[in-house]
Amino acid sequence: MKENELLINGGMAHSNAVSFYGKNYQSKATRDKNGEITVEIKKQKPLPGWVHSGLQIPLLRGFADTIFAFYMTWWIGLFFLIAPFVMVYRMPIVIETITTEAKNDSFLSGMIVGLAMVIIMLKVTAKGKYHAAEHVLHNLYLQNRSLTIEEGKKTTRIHEWCGSSCTILLIIYAIIMAYIPMPMWLKIFIWFPFYGEVIMSQNKYVRSVVMPFKWAGYAFQLLTTSKPKEEHLEVSRQAFQSLLEKEEALLKANKTA
Repeated sequence: MKENELLINGGMAHSNAVSFYGKNYQSKATRDKNGEITVEIKKQKPLPGWVHSGLQIPLLRGFADTIFAFYMTWWIGLFFLIAPFVMVYRMPIVIETITTEAKNDSFLSGMIVGLAMVIIMLKVTAKGKYHAAEHVLHNLYLQNRSLTIEEGKKTTRIHEWCGSSCTILLIIYAIIMAYIPMPMWLKIFIWFPFYGEVIMSQNKYVRSVVMPFKWAGYAFQLLTTSKPKEEHLEVSRQAFQSLLEKEEALLKANKTA
């Protein structure tokens, strides 16, 4: 399945729910305290034509994808926009701190403590399981497999497009850039086309070069997800199936109109 043929682009886990985002709609399935699952589907804001066009243009699609994230969920878009500034700007200071005797950089300490707290939260709550269930259902879709619980049990919870992996790759990028003599603003600017043309590339030669770095991101996903149970997979399945049916119905209606 080609990326531009996808009706569902990705999703997000919540403490007791899973959301997915399609071309035209978004869904959210929630399990309440009584164990009942409710599914909500709502229309997404239409993506401006210039953003849609930008997603197809080399060197610009990394910028366009960041703008697209705002249309999915505003705080994810904000993270995609701000994270490169923070990482690239602070990484040289972090490296200098690590390589000197004065190991007291507050940013480094804060980043380590923050990551540890997020990982612990994901491991001790259901959110890590819902995060994995979200990955599982989208992996089944990408692999053209049946969207069933049994198939889900046999599917990896690692997803290539996960934001956890992207964060690790951004850290690696910032470390490499710390040793390259170049204006700071240019290092930050280059991240966006690098993200679009290298990290998200489907070219087999580019992927073979990037894959060793991606494995670091995949390993990190083992910390940000937990093995889902049937109850988590069912919530994810209902969110995904409901959204897919809605997107397919609209696609069919547009073709027959």
